[in-house]
Amino acid sequence: MKKSVIVMLLAVLCTVQAFAAKASKAVNITVNGKVRSYWLYVPNNVKANAPLVFSMHGTGGHKEDKSPMRTDVADSEGFIVVYPQGSNIYFPVFGGTLPGWNSTGEDSEDIDFFKAIIEDVAKTYTIDRKRIYCCGFSNGGMMTYSNSNTMADVFAAFASISGFQLNEFHLHHTGVRPVPFLHIHGKNDNFVDIARMPTIVDQMVARVGANPVPEVTTVKGKYTKSVYAAQEGGFPYIYYVIDGMGHNDFTNNTEDGSSAKTMWKFLSQYTLDSPCDATLKWRPSLETEGFVPKEHGWTKTSTVLLYGDDPSNSSKVQNVYHAFQLAKGTYKLCFKSQGEAGTITVSIKKYTGNKATVLNQTVNIGEEAKMVFTSEDDFAECKFRLTSTTAVTITDLALYTATDEELSVAAPQASLGTSQNYTLSGLPTAHLQRGINVVRTGEEAKKVWVR
Repeated sequence: MKKSVIVMLLAVLCTVQAFAAKASKAVNITVNGKVRSYWLYVPNNVKANAPLVFSMHGTGGHKEDKSPMRTDVADSEGFIVVYPQGSNIYFPVFGGTLPGWNSTGEDSEDIDFFKAIIEDVAKTYTIDRKRIYCCGFSNGGMMTYSNSNTMADVFAAFASISGFQLNEFHLHHTGVRPVPFLHIHGKNDNFVDIARMPTIVDQMVARVGANPVPEVTTVKGKYTKSVYAAQEGGFPYIYYVIDGMGHNDFTNNTEDGSSAKTMWKFLSQYTLDSPCDATLKWRPSLETEGFVPKEHGWTKTSTVLLYGDDPSNSSKVQNVYHAFQLAKGTYKLCFKSQGEAGTITVSIKKYTGNKATVLNQTVNIGEEAKMVFTSEDDFAECKFRLTSTTAVTITDLALYTATDEELSVAAPQASLGTSQNYTLSGLPTAHLQRGINVVRTGEEAKKVWVR
């Protein structure tokens, strides 16, 4: 009997030793002259060239919370996890200053902090820089969405639980590439209000190039899982609604019995080398069977197509609304059309910034439209409007970053007038004998290539 007890104790000790951490400690680093801290967790079985997961707490949380990615998942899978500590920020919703994140969708000191953490960890451990992932809870989930914009070239994939931009934060989906994204939300979460999630989903699905009509799986009493599958050049968006869950950082009601494990299984599928069309910015896929435009923020008739809510009403919906978004840059708007002879006019007008009209272009129905235009502000929200002279069907509507070749054709021209067509020599071979349509935006005339 004593011998069997000793054997059992030895087995337990061996198990504990197998999952003992090589490192589980607070680390201080100086970033931009300010001391910041994070909790470093390195499992005993850490893999060579290990993946690195960032896991961010919610408002008022701390790095010691080790939330929402659990250390037991790191133990079983052999990856390193860091838990950054948020700075003290004033949150109007709480009426006070608490630890949290500047999840504005823009560059900030937090972004510099995250990059510094990567370099600090890399001094001691060999990490796979193509397999760095980001997840977060509540305000940390909001920061995850923010990082999907500002750090899309650093993090390979993203996962949020109970968090999206709201109130003083907002939706910025204009990063350097589409990204894989997973979101988990409690059905009873009235704080980061689940009622706002359909708009969040619409924005992200169009941004990442996913199918807007999901494959839905429901397990009664546990979850409803909506898979917005990746389409050509894009990535998937996965959305869980958890039965009985409020505003929490963990649930065991996923198919894996652990939200942290579900996050890891999703994240670990991707690397920065996972193929995508990095020029893709927005693809709503309106023609998808089963897509109902009105349910997704669109006004659609046989001759009119509108998208983009007026942000002046944003306070009524926690600053979450449908928006056509542009960062500073030059873009290419594409679509195909079918219908009787006539014309289509496309307008993109800013609601924010200088409130300029960045595109006002006409194309013949039946022509494949490729309209190059420039947005001068760092970030702007816009209204998209398409009108036609006769009934028309629009397909393959998408926004891309313009290529260098397209930029050369769309270079600004002086005193070219408005709505005139030219056939020019001296263009790149691929563009010879194609029509060049000239558009004036304010005082600036630009050539816009329409195939």
